[in-house]
Amino acid sequence: MNKQHPVGNIFPALTSMQTAIYLLILIALLSAVGTIIPQGEESRFYIQHYGQYPGTFITLLGLNHLYQVWWYQVLLGFLCLSLLLCSYQRLRRTCNLASTGSLILHLGMVVIIVGATWSLGYAKSVYLEINEGEAAFLKDYGLKEGYLQVKKFKVDYYPDHSPRQYYAHLSLQDYKGGNYEENIAVNHPLEAAGLKIYQTSWSWSMQADVIQDENKQQLSLQNGIAVPLPDNSSLEIKALFIPDYQEDGMGLQTKSPYPNNPRMLATLLKEGQIADMMVLAPGESQNLGGYTIVFQGFAPYTGLTIKEDRGVNMVFTGFALLSLGLLIRYRNLYRRKAA
Repeated sequence: MNKQHPVGNIFPALTSMQTAIYLLILIALLSAVGTIIPQGEESRFYIQHYGQYPGTFITLLGLNHLYQVWWYQVLLGFLCLSLLLCSYQRLRRTCNLASTGSLILHLGMVVIIVGATWSLGYAKSVYLEINEGEAAFLKDYGLKEGYLQVKKFKVDYYPDHSPRQYYAHLSLQDYKGGNYEENIAVNHPLEAAGLKIYQTSWSWSMQADVIQDENKQQLSLQNGIAVPLPDNSSLEIKALFIPDYQEDGMGLQTKSPYPNNPRMLATLLKEGQIADMMVLAPGESQNLGGYTIVFQGFAPYTGLTIKEDRGVNMVFTGFALLSLGLLIRYRNLYRRKAA
């Protein structure tokens, strides 16, 4: 009695719709686990949050980067192959328009699955802040070679001085061999070479020199964010930008959001508590807790979100194929019933 080689059993199994259904259920359950367990964290994160043994189990199986782990992709490959083989076998048995529709339908399902998995495992989303007139190298943020420059930034205001819209004139240079330049606004991103660059936020950045004895360091201070002072772990400086300065009995105020009379309110913090503060005009220097602070200048900065997700287009393509397959299949069935 001849025994069939185990490899010979694989093809009949893959051509079974029952196998495809089982694989689909298994992958759906695993994908649900991937949405529950945070992805992409370091090993100690899972040990701290889930305990020693569960955390180690998660990292050993690769559940911390589920959509990129080899065994998940093998299961996905078997599912895609099974769906295509099932359709192909049916097409061979009954070569008609309905079978062709089924093949296209299942091909669409495969493309959707691959695209969704690509989005979950390989899509990138980074946030960066760039001053007006400055640039950032994208490779520093895990993207391809190239740099992004904010050539101009402006804010439109309503009559009551509340923001109406933010605009940034962007220049994307040497990215995948291309150069791109465009004005963007909120909900109107720059789309180029697989990237989408969104206008997310904005504020003011102040440049200041911090001098103590013979040491001078330049600091870029973002509006309202504390920065440790050089060579002193217990002291921080926090700057607040006042674009149109006026002083009255109620304290420091700004008459408008436009930088007509700019000032920097510098606050010295010691262990989180206010130790000293002062107001400086551009070019002015004052003593702050033993440090000489020189307000060198200011500029608006924009917060940008960059997304790279080629899986989205694959999903849309898959839905188009799926819809076409359904149309062909059920239109043919409708014609047969009508006849």
